[in-house]
Amino acid sequence: MKKSLALFLAVLMVFALVACGNGGTATTAPATTAPATTAPATTTTTAPATTAPAATTDPASMTGDLRVTYQAWMASKYDFDKMKADFEANHPGVNVVYAQVDTADVTTNMLQWSQGKTDCDIAIGGSREMAVQYAAKGYIIPFDDSFFTGDLAKDKFFAPFLELGNIEGTQYMVPFTGEVMFIVCNTQLMKNAGLVNADGTITAPKTWDDLYNYAKAATVKNGDKLVTTGLSIDWGANFMTYSYLSSLQGIKGNIFEADGHTIDFTSDSVTYLLNMWRQLVADGFTPTDTFADNDAGRTNFKAGNVAMLMTAASRWIESQTNLGGPGTTSLIPIPGTDTNGSLVYIHGAVIPVFSPKIELAKLFIKEELLNSDVQKNAMNKTGKMSPLLANYQGLTDPYWPVVIQATENGITTPLYKDFSKLDTGIQTELQKCISGAQSVADTQKNLSTLIQSLDLTTGLK
Repeated sequence: MKKSLALFLAVLMVFALVACGNGGTATTAPATTAPATTAPATTTTTAPATTAPAATTDPASMTGDLRVTYQAWMASKYDFDKMKADFEANHPGVNVVYAQVDTADVTTNMLQWSQGKTDCDIAIGGSREMAVQYAAKGYIIPFDDSFFTGDLAKDKFFAPFLELGNIEGTQYMVPFTGEVMFIVCNTQLMKNAGLVNADGTITAPKTWDDLYNYAKAATVKNGDKLVTTGLSIDWGANFMTYSYLSSLQGIKGNIFEADGHTIDFTSDSVTYLLNMWRQLVADGFTPTDTFADNDAGRTNFKAGNVAMLMTAASRWIESQTNLGGPGTTSLIPIPGTDTNGSLVYIHGAVIPVFSPKIELAKLFIKEELLNSDVQKNAMNKTGKMSPLLANYQGLTDPYWPVVIQATENGITTPLYKDFSKLDTGIQTELQKCISGAQSVADTQKNLSTLIQSLDLTTGLK
């Protein structure tokens, strides 16, 4: 797969990876010997048998309403109206009906699907750490090899993103868009802070102490009024776990306890990270506005008020329209992730087993969600990564090779049957800690107790 991708990278603009450099040393990140970053499969339970409608091309199942649910933010990235119009034109008698949700609502779908019914035929949003909860209960269909043919054969996919729909060897989710965690920079604000080298690059911060010094240098005040925020971190409900795991991966080279499977909340590396986050907030270099508004960091970055934003890499393309066009944004790795790998995730599509339109739903995924024009438009305008290799030809922004390489070397969130409970706990506990309402020690203790109480198997096999 790396050879296949290399062919596409050859046509991209050549770009030198940001170089590692020196920074401040207020404190020192703890040295660690990292266990392997791949969690072993743990299989203790078996998914319950589910009675699903048999796959059919009966005329009644190929006409009428096709109900598609997607996350609301996707409406500004993808032209769903065009997808609807095209699909209905190509399939007379079909009416595509959309519904938007704020986030991947596990609770709502789980309750509904547990009752053997569904109000959607395709659900778009979330990665496999969310899908595993449905797969474990037999609520979503597997996509067998008959789905992956022709231009959608498995070797046509960017392997890391296809794998992110694979659970215990079965493809339960088809990737729609991919992401990797980075720090997006406002190039001009970084220049104003003296953080851009003569060749136009920004030296990669080796440690969070380095990044602290970057944030300090880039924070601008006029008296008591904050003019420019040095660093904003996505700490909201939709990103807290991703921000934590990518940061931890950068510091220690893995995200696990010694067992290689349980997410680490107790090590010295975690203590170091949480103390750095608290210090950034206490010293006024990083806000907590994303606690209440998931989009606060991105909104302020687009407005030109934030020098650095730790988030999904796609924001570097997305923000250029607001900031003045190509070259106004740049990327640096979250400390350590240039060598240890960053966190990669997808938003994918699943089909509930209770849908009466399973085959029609598969066609919509193939013909519309994975349509080359749909995918390329999102890549060029909003930086959303395509799951298909062919769409990486002809890209012009110099940071695309950086993002692609980081994705190839990325890690993923472990697959736990009780992931949604852990995700909520991480958000709640870390927000209390970062704001100073709870000590680092108590936060680590609470999260350690929580994860020990959860089912960390996939629930499959």
